[in-house]
Amino acid sequence: MMGRPNTVSELAALQLARPGLDAPESVVAAWYARKARVLEHLAAEGSTAAREQARAALERARRLGVAAWSG
Repeated sequence: MMGRPNTVSELAALQLARPGLDAPESVVAAWYARKARVLEHLAAEGSTAAREQARAALERARRLGVAAWSG
């Protein structure tokens, strides 16, 4: 059974995985979808600002072509 996500670890991994300027849109979109998921985890811990940032990241991912993610 998995425990709750470690948000600090997720944020660090997200930062390290940030796509470069020459990355394909699909890679950037997937990164924004992942960012939204991490921020939603943070929002679930009580951060209103993270909730808003998660919505913005998900919208960016959608505009770039990622509608949803599994997880």
